[in-house]
Amino acid sequence: MTYPEPDTPPAAAPRAASRLTSPFAGLRPLAERLQALDAEVSRHCDTEERAIATQARKLRRQIREFEPGVTFIGQVKAGKTTLVNAMVGWADLLPADVNPWTSVVTSLHLQPGAAQDERRSSFRFFSDEEWDGLIRQGGRVGELAARAGAEDEMAKVRQQLDEMRAKSKARLGRKFHMLLGQTHDYDTFDEELIERYVCLGDDFWEEGDGDWTLDRFSETRKRGRFADITRSADLWFGADTPLGLCIQDTPGVNDTFMIREQITINALRDSRLCVMVLSAAQALSAVDLGLIRLISNVKSREIVIFVNRIDELTDPVRDVPEIKASIERTLKRFHGPTDAQILFGSGHWAAHAAAGSLDRLGADSAEALMAWTEAHLDDDLAQRDPMEIIWTMSGVPALGRAIAERIAQDSGAALEAAAATALDNLRCGISAQEAQRDADTFETSGCRMAPGEISERFAQIERDAYAALEQKLHGVQESFSARTENARRTFLARASASLSDHLEAQGDSQVWTYDPAGLRMLLRTAYQVFVQGAGKAGQEVLDQTAGQIDAVFRAAFDLSDTAPAIAPPPLPAALPPVALGQTIALDLRGTWWSRFWRRRRGFKALADDFARLIHEETGPVVDALRHDCADPHVEALRGAVADFVHAQRDIVLGLAESTPRTHRPGRRAG
Repeated sequence: MTYPEPDTPPAAAPRAASRLTSPFAGLRPLAERLQALDAEVSRHCDTEERAIATQARKLRRQIREFEPGVTFIGQVKAGKTTLVNAMVGWADLLPADVNPWTSVVTSLHLQPGAAQDERRSSFRFFSDEEWDGLIRQGGRVGELAARAGAEDEMAKVRQQLDEMRAKSKARLGRKFHMLLGQTHDYDTFDEELIERYVCLGDDFWEEGDGDWTLDRFSETRKRGRFADITRSADLWFGADTPLGLCIQDTPGVNDTFMIREQITINALRDSRLCVMVLSAAQALSAVDLGLIRLISNVKSREIVIFVNRIDELTDPVRDVPEIKASIERTLKRFHGPTDAQILFGSGHWAAHAAAGSLDRLGADSAEALMAWTEAHLDDDLAQRDPMEIIWTMSGVPALGRAIAERIAQDSGAALEAAAATALDNLRCGISAQEAQRDADTFETSGCRMAPGEISERFAQIERDAYAALEQKLHGVQESFSARTENARRTFLARASASLSDHLEAQGDSQVWTYDPAGLRMLLRTAYQVFVQGAGKAGQEVLDQTAGQIDAVFRAAFDLSDTAPAIAPPPLPAALPPVALGQTIALDLRGTWWSRFWRRRRGFKALADDFARLIHEETGPVVDALRHDCADPHVEALRGAVADFVHAQRDIVLGLAESTPRTHRPGRRAG
């Protein structure tokens, strides 16, 4: 559903700050390489052979629609949104005081070459099923409390949910359930419109004013109007970046129901690069330990840690090395990515540098900036404009370079490899096409197979490929299931043994806890073995299939030995097992776990209830690992095989149908 532009004037265009170095300038070499690939592919988009042109246009579309994603995560009040706004050069784009009870993942789609006032937006609401799940289960806390038999916690959750539901319905009136599952699209946006969907305000509707219609659009621009039910927000606008880029700003994870934790897990699973934003004054607090559990399941090269708000440190020059050392110790202690890059800076400094408003920094922030600059200013930087110096000191350019390097090495390199292989395979079809142009000169040229024969050959290739892939993957999947189940049993045995030792030594008067890190490690290893096995199976099938397709090409068109050979496409990347980091009952400490412990009396009751809790708590983790990671990877492998076979079949059939057929044996003369 598309709505008209708001009747209030749009906000000022984002400040381009052209005098400042773009934080994404490091993407230019990749952008230039992709442009060269695009130009080469484009030469084949208008070829007279329709099948080749179709595949070329599909490949060109993949190159042009390439939009690597960067997900920003962190706790509330880490300054994440201010940092994101500074990076895109629009200081007030996203409200920094977002606080809905669910919260929204906001995706900023930076579009190179587009004017800054070329904007559009889309806001998607929770569906009925998703909303009912939140209300009925109470998020992760509700699930944990239900499995642990924590009636006190469940009562609190139900009370809070009833309050949230009443407030949401008060905002939206009788249209509440009709809005669920809808998407609101606009051909523009401004800060006020964004706040209506992602920022929870205190201005409730007057009684009897709950209905919402297009005729009353201008009267209902209330802050946070739809915030409770908005699931995602997408904003498209022109930006100073060499290629398209999607920056996802996720909600802080420390909410009452742990709903935001699941939102963050979903965002991380779909992104190949994560920036974890910490607050310098409270780096790696108890809340951030939950984030460490999440990022520990992502490859270190796909993680950048940015310690924000160093402007609030009394002496950043002295404090930063201590904070960095503390972070590294904590990452090692809690099995985080110990070799992840750690950067320091201030989104506050960056925002004021971009806006040219250093006079509003504040005395303490300005003093910290001066100290930080004096410690890091070199001769080259000293020659630059003062705003550029402060921009550099903010750490935003360094963060941009780190992002650019990882995109170029990961998703960018994957696209280049896939495009290069696809282009080489197009050349094989082009070679066959060129050979047919000599049909009047060489009497043995032309296609040696009828279209029906070619179709049958490819049908057999596809059947063989599917059969081989399913046979190989079946063993890999069976092994994966066995490994995950064995991991659960092993962990339960170790935990039960530890509980028994504790009860014998301390009795049941002392609260006992057990770290589930061992379980996560066992499950992560099982998934890694699965990915390796599935990848090997996929590669073997693709290699075999490529050889069979190449044989059809050469037989059908009598190609010479020097003609390009068909090559298999690269394997699809496996999803990171982020779900392994979701909170389970054993992660909770303090009063919650103490109450669970003290409600049980007697060794047997403790042992039995603990075993039941472990079994019920680890089940959803294993299920998520299988359904959200392993199964999609298997489907991606199947899709890669199918797409490969179908694309090459279409080319061969297209060439066969457009060229004369010959039955003469032998190779083409010359």
